[in-house]
Amino acid sequence: MRAFMFAVLCLSLLSRSVLACSVCGCDPAAGTLGLDRPSTNDLRVAVETRYLRKESGTGDDAESEREGRLLLRAQYALAPRFVLQAEVPWFMWKEHLNGAGIRDDQATGLGDVTVTARAEVLRLGLEARHVVALTGTLKLPTGPNDRRLGQDAPDEHLQLGSGSWDELLGASYAYGARPWTLFANLIGRMNGANGRGFRYGHALFATAGARRALGEAGRYLVSLEAQIRSAGKDRRSDGSHDEDSGGQILYTTASAAASLTDNLLVRAIMQVPTVTSLNGVQSEHPVAYLALSYDWAL
Repeated sequence: MRAFMFAVLCLSLLSRSVLACSVCGCDPAAGTLGLDRPSTNDLRVAVETRYLRKESGTGDDAESEREGRLLLRAQYALAPRFVLQAEVPWFMWKEHLNGAGIRDDQATGLGDVTVTARAEVLRLGLEARHVVALTGTLKLPTGPNDRRLGQDAPDEHLQLGSGSWDELLGASYAYGARPWTLFANLIGRMNGANGRGFRYGHALFATAGARRALGEAGRYLVSLEAQIRSAGKDRRSDGSHDEDSGGQILYTTASAAASLTDNLLVRAIMQVPTVTSLNGVQSEHPVAYLALSYDWAL
């Protein structure tokens, strides 16, 4: 069934943003696959760092997380309208703090690997001014999911991986009237359950934004976008829901990029939670990203 689902997913795929749940490891700025797709038969390799923190719960149930993550991303344009992508995350450090604000766990290691495909179903205009694409992503349970504090049962927020197979389906649109590019996308994430029966809430993401090329030959790029995330509550192994999870957030994301050479691009991204309507007690903070990408012609 998983193989069939992935085959279906590979007939689709997306553009800019992906996810914005810091606890489950989703990456709201991971989607360089749409607006910035490599040329046909080119391999693009990128290295990205991310820093974030988040708190949830009250009293004895309060907890918070801090993480610094390194991400290796590889994209290959197999055909003019079809791109494959793989992402391998590595946690340089991930800290867990208890209700007293004391660090009780720190870990490093591999996270959950994702594989993605993007298929353009419509291209109009001499410079492909209108582009509609379908996207699909499969997240693999490659990160450790059995970490615990002492003799306690495994805490889901200590894990480097969710322990579940998750699927994302999306559709994107871009209008490329240079030097401007307008874009929008819609993504749904369906989360599976791990071996303990825990399941993160399903989520829906909607994004709209604009990007502008600046300077000679458009070697500099700036963009601004808004993303709405709506996520359901997490479900525990006993079937109950975590009341301090899920809800709605409006994010504002700004980025700036510069082509250092014809093949090397550096990009900085800052994502800020602007309006929140979260369940229970939760707090979100800005997330910062820095990425380098390089293209090889194959």
